[in-house]
Amino acid sequence: MNTLKVLRAKKDVSQQELGEKLGVSQNTVSSWEKGYTKPSTKNMLKMADFFEISLSEVYDIFFTTKYYKTLYKYPKNKK
Repeated sequence: MNTLKVLRAKKDVSQQELGEKLGVSQNTVSSWEKGYTKPSTKNMLKMADFFEISLSEVYDIFFTTKYYKTLYKYPKNKK
């Protein structure tokens, strides 16, 4: 199963480097990988271009894989 982390490893780029290529922070890339947030369509298009995969494949990573379905968490209110 491809995940963003796997795709990064194949391209040998860090979260920081990917963030720079996409115009986002390293923290944003980390948040995507942890499933806390999901990228915008604009950023998914940039990822598809950078990783040389289809937009559909990028979409599948964030919206249909079991990994991200179970990992995605809504921020919890701290009491």
